Amino acid sequence: MVVLCSSSSSSSSSTNTIIETPDTEVILKEILNSKPTVYILLASMVRFMAGFTIAAWKAPLFLDLFPEQAVSFSVDNALIIAMAGSASTLLGGIAADKLAAAASPPSASSLASRLNIQTNATNSSYSSLPSSSSFPTLNAAQSRLLVPIVGTLLAAPLWALTVYANSFNSASSALLLEYLVAECWFGPAQAALYAALPNPNLRASTQGVFSLLTAVGNLAPVAVGALISTSGLWGFSANTPIRDALLWTVTPAYILSAALFALAAAELGSTEKNLLKS
Repeated sequence: MVVLCSSSSSSSSSTNTIIETPDTEVILKEILNSKPTVYILLASMVRFMAGFTIAAWKAPLFLDLFPEQAVSFSVDNALIIAMAGSASTLLGGIAADKLAAAASPPSASSLASRLNIQTNATNSSYSSLPSSSSFPTLNAAQSRLLVPIVGTLLAAPLWALTVYANSFNSASSALLLEYLVAECWFGPAQAALYAALPNPNLRASTQGVFSLLTAVGNLAPVAVGALISTSGLWGFSANTPIRDALLWTVTPAYILSAALFALAAAELGSTEKNLLKS
């Protein structure tokens, strides 16, 4: 994309300045050429699918399983979202920052490659940093991803317990624990996403892509609705019990999301090693 700017002087003469801005296609290619960035975006998309499905269908699930507890569910659900969800988000961010602080310090070569700076002063400065670390093989971005990996993996069995609980109190307790471990992912995932970008100037564009994934994530509740309907999802699995539909969509989504976050962490380590070799 080319933008033409004109400027005038006191002598009534004008000059045209051509400012080149990258096309959307170029920006997207640069974002998608980064493997860890792609894995984090995919993991987030799948995680959105799981979260939006629970948000849309947990009320019909509880009303189907425990119709006499409609009022109790409304109260419990509000408290779980307000307290457990908020606490998980806050504690997840704090845990991620503490893990990042305990991780290996950034290498001079990695920083120089990202900033296009190659100076002996930079290398000597970082070579003097202490090498002791609680996580000597993980960098800060990888350490932050431990939070969504562990939290999402723990959420999978807790959601299964919620769906197949034999009593209302058991189901509510499992849902409370599920929210406590599941909602910790958002902040650490975004922090790792920004760290994975090859070009820091692409943060706003990448945030736009990240936000678009919410639209894709909203397709999952629609698919669940189709599964439990009489017509099914494109004619497949019609009249699926709501318990089964929510178990076999949300639980695998949690596991897949955790696996994609783990792949992103592995790629972040490989990227740093390649920078060190270069």
